[in-house]
Amino acid sequence: MRTLAERAGVSSATISLALRGHPRISAATRRRILRLAEQLGYRPDPSIAKLMLHLRTRRPPGFQSLLAALTTVPEAEEQPYLRELRRSAQARAEALGYGLTVLRVAADAARRPDLERMLRARGVDGILLLPMAAPREFRPLLDWRKFSVVSATNAVLAPQFHRVVPHQFSNALLLCEELTRRGYRRLGLVMNSRHDLTVGHGPSAAVVWQNMLGGTERVMPLIFDPAGAGDLREWFERERPDAIIAEGADNAQDIARQLGLRVPGPVGFVTTNRSGPSVFAGIEERPDEIGAAAIRLLTSLIQHGEKGIPKVPTVTMVAGAWVEGRSVRAPSRAAPRKAATA
Repeated sequence: MRTLAERAGVSSATISLALRGHPRISAATRRRILRLAEQLGYRPDPSIAKLMLHLRTRRPPGFQSLLAALTTVPEAEEQPYLRELRRSAQARAEALGYGLTVLRVAADAARRPDLERMLRARGVDGILLLPMAAPREFRPLLDWRKFSVVSATNAVLAPQFHRVVPHQFSNALLLCEELTRRGYRRLGLVMNSRHDLTVGHGPSAAVVWQNMLGGTERVMPLIFDPAGAGDLREWFERERPDAIIAEGADNAQDIARQLGLRVPGPVGFVTTNRSGPSVFAGIEERPDEIGAAAIRLLTSLIQHGEKGIPKVPTVTMVAGAWVEGRSVRAPSRAAPRKAATA
């Protein structure tokens, strides 16, 4: 490192920070030092690197820079999933020495030069895109080239940033597996088309696969326009599902009310996003893990000077967990649970 410092004409501390991708060192200086290190055949000593990491993490990190989290969801309309994701992201950001401020923007996603000026004036280096009120494009909102960006939602249709989201397809397959363990054979999905788009069609694709190839009987999902009225009763009488898969507890409760069904009752109910205490069984999407993973990725982009829309966006999918509830019957002892598939 001393040799690198002499060749680069900088201090040893600058070399150390540059090799660790610290945001205090400019991207141009980091690239120059990394090229020089490669030319000289520099390789870090893993034992010393491990010791220095231990010493650094024993000290509470100081404030490094500010992150902004954007959403179109008003605070009064936040669901438990968004609140937990936001709380987890805040905690992880603070643990890494970053501040995190939540900004709520209009749902029209129009150009906001005032927002961009404010972000720049506050020294915001990275933006976390939280779940939105509705799926839409956000390309005109900001000059994205000025920020490192990670999306924690599929609702940002464009631009395509690196994402950390629930594994919707795998989660829905797990729902189907748990229902079949309990003896349900006609699995019916009820979901509005806007939410189906937001979650990347994962639940609808998984349920169709299950009913076509997974061993249960064929039931046509009810994917309805949220602006219109889906003919729920006609669908129920035609398809005769013995279990209904809904978005959340409120949606499941509303479906049961419209059909005059008791919960618990002969028809089972599960939800694709179960949050907090509930009579409904379903999938807990682990928003705490998603928020923490999104911040880890965002700070990594900042430290490596990666800004703007990536050429090859990556998607990190977090598997959910089944949570029991009284809305379904107990599993049959004759049907052991299979290993979950991704």
